[in-house]
Amino acid sequence: MSLQFNRIIVGYDNTAGSRNALNLAIGLAKENPESHLLVAQVFEEKVENVPVSNEKAVEPFRTNGYLLEGIQVPPLPVYHDEANTTTHAKVSHSVDQAIFNAREIIEPYNIKAKFEVLEGNPANSICDYAAVENADLIIVGNSGKGGLKRMFWEAQVPKLPKTLHVQC
Repeated sequence: MSLQFNRIIVGYDNTAGSRNALNLAIGLAKENPESHLLVAQVFEEKVENVPVSNEKAVEPFRTNGYLLEGIQVPPLPVYHDEANTTTHAKVSHSVDQAIFNAREIIEPYNIKAKFEVLEGNPANSICDYAAVENADLIIVGNSGKGGLKRMFWEAQVPKLPKTLHVQC
């Protein structure tokens, strides 16, 4: 006798643990075609401005070792530091990338999935979402973070009636 879960929530953040959780959910959804797979991503995007060097942008153009004449070269800055002060925005924990990767994993199995971006504390947000969606099962990956975060997560789960929690 196997358990049937109708509404399965997967906490997905594009880590190895969350991929394990998603694969487990896919296996359960394949066994029960009437089940609904709900993939929840908690918004944790961070944008960092990283300095980028553009020293080569002001070098003269060369062909076969000869300088080309007649080509305008941008003027050199008065201060040397001005040439090296450009920045590039680096996004980490991209929500779009995580959802794209989750869709790629699910697509070959022809399983219908709903993707939701949540805000706030991951444990609280996923548990609140599970209550709203009347979920039967929550699957989250092991983040490798220590006991304090795990304790807070497990403190939220008993608040949900009839919900089973699995951590991969």
